[in-house]
Parts: sequence; C-alpha cells; structure tokens
Amino acid sequence: MEYQNIDWNDVWMRQTKKHLESGNRKECASIWKEKDAARRFWNMSMKDDQKRAKETIRDLNITPESKVLDIGAGPGSLAIPLSEKVENITAVEPSKGMVEVLEENMTEYGCDNINIIRKRWEDIDLENDLEGPYDAIIASFSLGMPDIRKAIEDMQAVSSGYIYLYWFAGERSWDTYSKEIWPKLHGKEYHSGPKCDVLYNVLYQMGIYPNMETFTLGRTETYPTLNEAMDNLSSHFALENDEQRKILEQYLESKLKYENGNYIYDARSNRVKIWWNSKDENG
Repeated sequence: MEYQNIDWNDVWMRQTKKHLESGNRKECASIWKEKDAARRFWNMSMKDDQKRAKETIRDLNITPESKVLDIGAGPGSLAIPLSEKVENITAVEPSKGMVEVLEENMTEYGCDNINIIRKRWEDIDLENDLEGPYDAIIASFSLGMPDIRKAIEDMQAVSSGYIYLYWFAGERSWDTYSKEIWPKLHGKEYHSGPKCDVLYNVLYQMGIYPNMETFTLGRTETYPTLNEAMDNLSSHFALENDEQRKILEQYLESKLKYENGNYIYDARSNRVKIWWNSKDENG
C-alpha cells in the first residue's frame, strides 16, 4: 500500500478495537469504574505528579477569564489546580469512580467553577451538553476514543483557541508486562493501543500540523508488600477471578525488583504533548 493512501484513522480504529478486545473491555474508562481505584489514582497523582500538573498548567495559553474544557478529567488532577487560574472548567468524565472522587475533591478544595459532564467524549451533544467555545481544550492521556478523527473534529468545533493532546510515545511498562503474561491470564495475545505516531498522521491528514514535544513521565513506585503492588497494578490486567490474580501475583513477584524490603516498579514511559491553535488554518 502506498504510504499516502493509508487511512490513519482506520489504523487507529483497528488498533483500538484489538486493544479493547484483548482486554475484554468495551472502553478504556472501564478500569476506573471502581471508586477505590480512582482514589488510588488521585492519591498517587497528588504524591508524585504535582510537578507535572504545575508544568502542564504553566504552559497553557490561558488567562483568568478563560473557559477550559478538560476531556477525561479523571479525579481532577488538572481541573482542581487549574480552577484557581481560570473562569470556569467543563470536565468531561464517563467513569463513575472518577466522577465520585472528583466531586469529593471539588468539595474539599472549594472548587465552585467546575461543571462535570458524565459522558464519554464521543457521546457528547456539542450543542446541548457544552457551553463553548472554549479558550483551551485539554485531553490528557484520555484519547481512548475509537474514532479519533471525529473526536478531534468535535474538539475543533467547540474551540476558540489552543487544543492540547497528551499521549503515549512507544510502549508503556504495563504494555510490556501484558505481552508476556496475557496468554497465561486470558489465553490470547495482548494488543497495545495506538500511540502518537498514528495520532500525528491522523492530524496530518486532517490538515493540522501541530507542535510536538516528547518527555518522560512516571516514576519508580515503591511498595512495602506485594499485595499493595497488586492493588495498584492489577487494574491494567483485566482480572476476573482469583486464579488469574494468583498468576499475576506470581508474575509480578518475579518481575518487580526487590530491594530493602520493598517491591519496586519502574513506571516511567515516554509521552508526547501535541498542541495547536485551532484558529490557525494549519494548526
């Protein structure tokens, strides 16, 4: 096939479908439906990712009068600190567990300028659900939409400024682990989801020529017990029964570094920031 004839959105859709099918899931947000998992995610972000949140917000093209759309807002890792710097935020978040934690965080931090829309981005009614246009749109590691071209077109339709996408560049640590252990857990091959190479080519075919910046995100996570490591890591492996949990526990015990009485997991991975001004014809 000639390179210029590749439909990159179709590539994205097929890779996403394979990824979800190999994980026995209908959508990526399903791993965060439980409140405990969402709360652990928030606690970890508060402990380790506050610097990234500050840097992300610092680099946004915003003012105190800005209206911001946060797609896949999660427990508010960006929305909570960002609420102090802008007029209002619309947080789109489909996961029940994440919404519950976000609401608790809004109360705790006194955020009265965040409006939550409990839907997937692909289910949003642009006219009735949103109050755009938005000065800044952010989708931070929340691009699990099967039809990414349509998702971006909808972002463009409600944007009056910059659009910021954050995604993965290369394999994540749990992708590497999953490729090894998935056949034992689920009796089939694991397929990772599409990465930033496909995303960039989708944008290019849309006539968007964005800025790009790669960086390393993550940290070395330390767990005093194997049970705690399992609690934090098992959500990525689509466990359905105790037998699978035992298989994964044995696998992690063999893979995680054990040092000074702790289990150590290297969670670092390469990521990419992609952004453009939607008002510019060529991004």
